[in-house]
Amino acid sequence: MPEILPQVDFLVFLVYSAAAISLFAYNTPTTERNLCMSIVLCFALWSFCEAYAHLSPTPDGALMWFNISSFGWIIFPLPVLFFYLAVTRGIKPNFRAVLTPSFLCLFLITAQWRGGLINKVERGPFGWVAIWANSPASYLFVIYYSAILSFCAFLALKFWLNAEEQKQRAQGKILFFTVVAGFFVGTFSDVVAPMFEIFQVPPIACLAGLIWLAGMVLAVTKYGLLSVELGYFKDLYERLFEFTPGPLALLDERGVFLSVNRAMANSLGKKREELIGKNLRQVLDAETYEHRMAAIKEALHSGQVKSFEDARKGRYFKHNIVPVSFQDNKKAVLIISRDITEEVKAMQRLEFYAYHDYLTGLPNRAMLEMKFSEMTSKGDGNSFIAVFFLDLDGFKFYNDSLGHDVGDEILIEFGKRLCQKVRNGLVGRFGGDEFIVILPHMKNTEHVEHAVSEIVSALKTPTKAGGVDVFLSPSIGISLYPKDGTSFDELIRHADIAMYKAKKSARPYCFFQEDRAFLR
Repeated sequence: MPEILPQVDFLVFLVYSAAAISLFAYNTPTTERNLCMSIVLCFALWSFCEAYAHLSPTPDGALMWFNISSFGWIIFPLPVLFFYLAVTRGIKPNFRAVLTPSFLCLFLITAQWRGGLINKVERGPFGWVAIWANSPASYLFVIYYSAILSFCAFLALKFWLNAEEQKQRAQGKILFFTVVAGFFVGTFSDVVAPMFEIFQVPPIACLAGLIWLAGMVLAVTKYGLLSVELGYFKDLYERLFEFTPGPLALLDERGVFLSVNRAMANSLGKKREELIGKNLRQVLDAETYEHRMAAIKEALHSGQVKSFEDARKGRYFKHNIVPVSFQDNKKAVLIISRDITEEVKAMQRLEFYAYHDYLTGLPNRAMLEMKFSEMTSKGDGNSFIAVFFLDLDGFKFYNDSLGHDVGDEILIEFGKRLCQKVRNGLVGRFGGDEFIVILPHMKNTEHVEHAVSEIVSALKTPTKAGGVDVFLSPSIGISLYPKDGTSFDELIRHADIAMYKAKKSARPYCFFQEDRAFLR
């Protein structure tokens, strides 16, 4: 039997080595792969040194190899802990999580280097047996080892019991029994039996390592843990997510964030770490959540890309929901968002200037005609609509002598004055220095004269432009609906005729008359 143990240990070492090489050769270096490889390397170190310990003819040689092999047992709980955290909780190792167990591990390695854990070997019926020292370091190792593996068992059990799908329950069950069986076999063989000098028990700790290896491989390959499954494409996802400037997110069919890039997190006002594992319901308001989930379900049901737009915090986004299927029929959606704020604003500007003057921002002819039609459709028959055609006398002099920039200033200023005086009507720019004023609900001509007198008074007040005082006066032609016409173009034409009559007579305004202009 002593001759068989080294052969068994070497055979197990070859199994571990083959597993490590296979993991190392895998193209995508995921976190889960690296953790699995770390665990396998710890077991490989242990089995290799254990084999040489059993082959050693002297106690000193066996003790030396046992001391080296113990480093594998001291280190391996760390990658096991982080592997279980990764596959059950989706948590990657971070500095704060690593600090405490790593400090304990470093302390135990130092203690073992000084002979604080294993201090002698004895010959048993199955070969050399390492005897643990009766020291605080030995008891600390037992606490450290037991606490970590017990916590892993708790994580696996919770994952098993809380799983909603059959596959997830199978995954949790395998991980739970893996850690329990491996912990029991390894602890009894290499810790409990040597401490209590039970030499009749064969050192079968190599079996514990094989249990760990088989359990992890089965859980990952056959049942495809979600975090590990995504890990196959993690390099692709990370590059795609991080180097795409627009917001991206991967959600499962329940609306839970599986992955998200920084642009998406910023658009939602959250950190990436805060979003992973959260449901859309926890991030969006109720109405938006219902709308998003309806779009996600529609995309998953139809298998086609669905698009929609929304606005958040003054920014506009277009979202494409792409249905995604995994090998185990799990469904998810990739939300590809694009900030279209500038496009929307450009479209809004185009729409605005389709109905507004580019210089003054006042309604243009198209808008005036449209609003005039609305006014006539709402007329009560007891009043009429007055249309003013207004021209600024003397504008050409200032525009030519002071420059077009100053001329633009004058037009903007006089447009503002008109808007201040016309509260219940509409002011628009017709072109050049010509403005249109439409006043609904006029009861009589005296009402019209009062309104036009206020406009004339406001426009005659001097203004500053280009560093000089500008004195302008308007010439205004007035036509009345429906007396002087029933169409917008007809009323404008008649008001234009009346305006020229006013200009020729040096009067501020003139009413249109069919046979002559009526001056005021």
